[in-house]
Formats: sequence, C-alpha cells, structure tokens
Amino acid sequence: MRKIMKILSGAVAAGIILVVAGAVSLMVPSTSAAKQRPQPTFDNNAWIAYWDYDKGLKEAKDISSQLNSVSYFGGALDRQGQVIVLGPAKAFAAEKLPRYKVTVKKYLTVVNDVYDNPQDPKGQTKVKDTSILETILATQASRQAHIDDLFRTMKAYGYDGLEIDYEQVWKNPLVAFRYVKFIQEIAAAADEQQVPLRIIFEPSVPANKLIFPEGPEYVIMCYNLYGTHTKDAGPKADPDFINTVLGRVDRLPRPHSIAFATGGCIWESGQSPRMVTEGEARELAKSLHAKVQREPSSQALRFEGRRADGAAVTGWYGDSETIRAWKQQALEHGVDGISLWRLGGNDHIRTYYVGLMP
Repeated sequence: MRKIMKILSGAVAAGIILVVAGAVSLMVPSTSAAKQRPQPTFDNNAWIAYWDYDKGLKEAKDISSQLNSVSYFGGALDRQGQVIVLGPAKAFAAEKLPRYKVTVKKYLTVVNDVYDNPQDPKGQTKVKDTSILETILATQASRQAHIDDLFRTMKAYGYDGLEIDYEQVWKNPLVAFRYVKFIQEIAAAADEQQVPLRIIFEPSVPANKLIFPEGPEYVIMCYNLYGTHTKDAGPKADPDFINTVLGRVDRLPRPHSIAFATGGCIWESGQSPRMVTEGEARELAKSLHAKVQREPSSQALRFEGRRADGAAVTGWYGDSETIRAWKQQALEHGVDGISLWRLGGNDHIRTYYVGLMP
C-alpha cells in the first residue's frame, strides 16, 4: 500500500492524468503561479453582446454607477485559430461609462466560436469548438503564440483587460489538461504585463480536481439549469443549483465570482426551445393572454398558453426580483463579485441593482 501511495504521489508531482476505474482525474502542478494583482473588493460586472450592442450599451450607461467592469462579448476565432473581433468593439472601448472617482474597466471577451469570415457574423461554422483548442493549445510554443495573439488583439482594440470564455473543454481530458496549462501560462503573462484577466467557467467545471493559479478573477456561470438543452421547462437557476455552483466557486483561488443570467427560455410544441429576453417573454405572454406567476422557490416567472393553431407554449424567465433573490443568496454565501449575462432587453434594468430606484 505504501508503495502504491508513493507512486501516486510521484505522479501528482509530475503533473499527469490519472485514470482510476475508468474515471479521469486531472492533476496539474501549479508551476510559476502568478502573483495576485490588486482587484476590486467586489466586482459588479455585466456583458454586452456584439449582436445587441445598442440596447446593451444603453443599459450599461443606465447602471454604470453600479459597475466595476463591463465585458464586450465579441472575440472569437477563425479557422486557423487566430483571434478575431466582431461588431463595434472599438466604439465600445472608446465609450465613457461614468462612475464617480472609479474607472469602469472594459474587458474583451474571447470565446471558442469559429467563423469562416470575420466580416460576416452569420458565417459562424462551429460553436464552442474544442478541436480548434486542441490544436492551438497543443504545445508550449502554440499556447504562447495564442497568448501573444490574445494580448495583442486586446490592446489593439483599446481594452483594459482580457476575458477567456472557452467552453466544452472538460468533456475531453486531453483538451482539459492543455487548457489548465494554458490558464497557468496566461495568468503568468497577465501578471507580468499587469493586465486584468478574467477566466469564465461553465457550471460543470471540476474545480475540486484541478489546481488553478492565483491572479485571474475566476467566474462560474450559474445559469441554464433549464434551457435549450432540456426537454423539461424550468428556471435558469434555483436555490439548490446556486448552492451547488457556489460550492465550486469556493474551490477556486480568490477573487472568485458567480454569474447569473437575465431573460429566459420558451418551450413550444413542435419547435426547438429558444432563449428570450425579459421583454420578449413579457410580450409573448401578453399576446397569448397567459397569466404570469412567480414560482416561490426560484423566484422566476412562468406562464403557459396556446397559440391560435393550438400549439402549447410554456415560458420561464427572470425579472429584477428574480435576479435580486439570486444575488442575495450569493452575497450571503460570500463571493467576490457578481456578473450579469447579459445587458439588453431587460425591463427597468436599474431595479436589478439593490439600492437603485427605477
């Protein structure tokens, strides 16, 4: 037994992938961990999506006094793995977001979506593509080239910080292993260049099995409990789901944060589920003459109705009361920040933030 434990200890120190009884566990050493850079004591963040820029910018200005940072969701990859930027990214970088004696940081978010033609957002070919990550993160040299590309692009567009939102990585052990190495290396580079760095994780991140470096702000998404991927209808989050995600947040180095989502999802007979904003959900319920009710546990709103052709429609969505309830649960737990996906299409956005009147 002692001999087995000695072998396992050596394997962990070497930083390899262990396969035990068919289960994959990633053991990645914390090499050259970056120093923790100064961060806001609490980070109120929100995203603006390039495809809904005008509405998102308006809401950002409405609540800028409550924000520490805003992330522009517009960075992606081409088929060669080079970073591209969609929409009015430079225009947003130049925008003034007023807040008394505080600079609202602007982050450029880069996701692993692949586009054939950067000038044509409709030319998107792959969403959350891990095969491109497997290639660009394959070696130390390829990872360094990608890191250089990321920082060069961020600075060229005039942003204060960088945000990495690579998804679906945990399903592939090889990609996951390379991704953790990449996070270690980009954290060290961000520390050296004094660039604020945020790493966004899906709710499924195996935070208890991985070693991440200090330095970045880590954010776990706490949404899509129900959504376009589920046949059953339900809220984007509920108390049990939030507690589960908060437990994973606790496993990450500080500062660590949580992200909630506005809007909701519609389930309709004969059609695929679709995401909607709060405003779109309210308009749909109104057109169906459906009664909207608040579900006590999740504090989300729900309605059921039928279209003129008899098709059944079920909707779940959140409003300011929903988001404030979820925020309160996270604040009582003790997080370093709360992010909101996303700005645009939210009725009375100012009421989403405690202390502000509509």
